[in-house]
Amino acid sequence: MRPLIATGITVGCLAGLWAWTSDQLGVPTWVAVVSWAAFFAAGGKATGLVKTVASTLSGVAWGWLAVLAAGLATGWSGALPVAVAVIAFAMCAQASWSLLSFIPGAFLGAAALFGNAVDVPVTAAVLVVGVLLGIASDWPADLLVHSTTRGSDTESGAVPA
Repeated sequence: MRPLIATGITVGCLAGLWAWTSDQLGVPTWVAVVSWAAFFAAGGKATGLVKTVASTLSGVAWGWLAVLAAGLATGWSGALPVAVAVIAFAMCAQASWSLLSFIPGAFLGAAALFGNAVDVPVTAAVLVVGVLLGIASDWPADLLVHSTTRGSDTESGAVPA
């Protein structure tokens, strides 16, 4: 089986399950989808897991700090834009540390926080769930590929003989 087909099968099954589960739990489905996508964008596997969790949660922390700082500067309408500018810089600068080198993850974490009404605990938890869904869809996809193909043509997507 081709790797993208196997990934599509596992992601599709888990996406439907997550949509139902998140609805039952009353948590935003989309927040997990954001970090799930980031997991694959960061390379998947263990590296994608570590970089996505670290970077998205750092984005949540930076976003919370921006809102906190803007709240302390009551009466000044420019406080939030300035705070956002500062955290945007910080999220890029922190990428010099390997663990936080996935810059899009930090921005996605902050955006998820802002889009989820600055609910830090729920946003952080659901972002982690999304990365776990990434692992849960990546690993079985690899098993499907390896159990249904012969030889080493699976990475190229070539149809086995």
